[in-house]
Amino acid sequence: MRSTSTGITAVLRSIYPEPRAARAGFTLIEALVALALLLAFVSVLGPHLFYARRIADKIDGRIAAQTLLRTILDAPLDRSVLANGTRDGETAGLRWSVTAEPMFIDAMVPRREASAPATADKKPPAGDQPANWIAYHLVASVSWGPGQVVRADTLRLGLGGEE
Repeated sequence: MRSTSTGITAVLRSIYPEPRAARAGFTLIEALVALALLLAFVSVLGPHLFYARRIADKIDGRIAAQTLLRTILDAPLDRSVLANGTRDGETAGLRWSVTAEPMFIDAMVPRREASAPATADKKPPAGDQPANWIAYHLVASVSWGPGQVVRADTLRLGLGGEE
């Protein structure tokens, strides 16, 4: 049986004015599909994120090693200890070493002028002799872990030994 009204139509007082609004939201299938897509995305990117984290962890040691290496090379050098060879040590968990090897180059030998011949019986005073400079090849290395080493090399001048 149907009820009808004569006159003013009654206003339908419903919570959902439209039938479509009553079905708003996600179904369980849609939520599961979205979760599966999210898991697939994370499984593809996961190894790359862990690799990036490993690189970031190693970079701290590399930066500390390069800073120490630069400090060693920029520090004022006692030129008299260059001839002693290798120096090494440990600073803040970083192992370092500096090796000095003399370099003998023909261009380093001073040329004697022919205009002032030296006599065999007369020696010049010790204060008038020029210093005997020798070039040294310095190799500095800093290690912060097994197989992780930073190296740098440079040339320095040092006083040669007495002849």
